[in-house]
Amino acid sequence: MDLAVNVAFPAITAAFALETPAIRWLVICYVLTYASLMLACGNLGDHIGHRRVFTAGLVLSLGAFVLCATAPSYTWLLAARVVQGIGTALVLSCAPALATLLFAESDRTRALGAYSALYAFAGVVAPLAGGAAMTVLGWSGVFWLRAPLALLALLLLPLLRPLRQSNSVRSLRTFDWRGPVLLAGAIAILLLAVSTLSAPVSGWNALLIGLAGVGTLALFARQQRRACEPVLPPAAWRDAGFAWINAASTCVHFVAFAVPLLLPYYLSRIGGYGDTAIGAVIMLSPVGALLGSALAVPIARHAGSRRAALLGAMIVSAGSVAIGVSVSARFPMALLVAVLVHGVGLGIFQVAYTDDIVATLPHGTRGVAGSLTMVTRTTGIVTAATALTAAVAAIEHDHLTSGTAAAPAFAAALAAVFIGAGTILAVLLPVARVAVSRLPRA
Repeated sequence: MDLAVNVAFPAITAAFALETPAIRWLVICYVLTYASLMLACGNLGDHIGHRRVFTAGLVLSLGAFVLCATAPSYTWLLAARVVQGIGTALVLSCAPALATLLFAESDRTRALGAYSALYAFAGVVAPLAGGAAMTVLGWSGVFWLRAPLALLALLLLPLLRPLRQSNSVRSLRTFDWRGPVLLAGAIAILLLAVSTLSAPVSGWNALLIGLAGVGTLALFARQQRRACEPVLPPAAWRDAGFAWINAASTCVHFVAFAVPLLLPYYLSRIGGYGDTAIGAVIMLSPVGALLGSALAVPIARHAGSRRAALLGAMIVSAGSVAIGVSVSARFPMALLVAVLVHGVGLGIFQVAYTDDIVATLPHGTRGVAGSLTMVTRTTGIVTAATALTAAVAAIEHDHLTSGTAAAPAFAAALAAVFIGAGTILAVLLPVARVAVSRLPRA
């Protein structure tokens, strides 16, 4: 539901008298926090119980929503977003584990399909609900909106049936804090390095931050080789197919994020769409993901989760290329179909990929497995936010300097980025297919 906050960006900028670029820290503070802590929280859930961690996350999120909504200054709001990021890491790290451990292992794929479908449904509802809340409460409405939802979830938690994992939960005394802390630091520093690439500062800053992140990651790897209970099982570190399927997730979400990131600018600047119409077009992607989540279950059961994941990635690739062609040709109906197809591919991929990771990792690491899917997704999104916007700006500049008018130059840049990203993904798929074919099917 945090997509609702995107609707409030202009209002928040005006309320705190900010320069437009300053609003990016509202995203960075939140994303860096939950992305860096996700695996650590999932590992904690594997030790003390996923329901406990999930509950703690709901309580913290409830408090964070109130803190955000009542923030008297932008600095206060950013601090509250960090608290919200911690709550999100606690909740989302253990949510997939709860979804699978509530049911028999034979129903794992169906449970993940339902979970992904509800995730996509939230993407449809969030912008609409956020806009409605803002009309009543102003920018703070996008935070007040979710406080009662967190409270309702807390009240409903006792109704969950007992989890199948109860006898596999380990003691907190065996939890090694050093590994998760080093991993959280490495992920946060590396994502911060990517984020600063687009900032108006010297490129040396991003390089130095990136080197610090690589160094921290090396320390984490060294510590894990000596740990009695590493965050990821040693077999996963040495498994090329496992590495490739996670790399594929990062690449798929990198390409997929181009739709909510770039398409609104095209619809506004070139298509002349209003806010409601833009929201309706972008909403086709999560609507497609809803459909894809349902299709993924029979596809994964028939062909295997890895083949289903690759099929979903290929559909995302085709959808991206079709969006680029539609933008270039200015064919609105084809664009709508392409966005819907793009979402279907993403829905299929997400369910199949999550099912594959959950099946590959040991049963006692369900929290880590669910967290890993969120980390790869976030890595792709953060990287896309920097790389895709930079690519559009560079291509548009080249067209403008060659004498192309502003609108055609921008459309050509968007088309090139969508087509290029989709094509690169399609080229990488055969390599991924060869790598994962060496592993037993999930």
